[in-house]
Amino acid sequence: MIFRKEDVPEFEKQGVKMRVYNNKEQCPQAAVVYQETQKGHLEEFYHSKSYFIFYIIEGEGTWYIEDEPNKVMAGDVIIIPPNKRFYYLGCLKQICITSPSWEAEFEYHVRDID
Repeated sequence: MIFRKEDVPEFEKQGVKMRVYNNKEQCPQAAVVYQETQKGHLEEFYHSKSYFIFYIIEGEGTWYIEDEPNKVMAGDVIIIPPNKRFYYLGCLKQICITSPSWEAEFEYHVRDID
């Protein structure tokens, strides 16, 4: 399967512009999302089923994983296992891969970030 940029849905969630390239029905093992943010993902949350794997394409920021700050920059990879709380701040362009594919019913809101 080939997913073209102009054919995939684009939306914004908690300060992050996203393009969701595929879903569970198209590939149950993994989903791919392109993300851009000027400030960060302004929600702390966790997912009880999927790993979140991020590749930073451009920019820099701080990732908070289980309340621990981690500086990141272009070229870094972040892997968040299931059930780990996280959010991030900064001006970033990145690819997020979830494995298995993201499902809404397994995502849990912790708090909004000011």
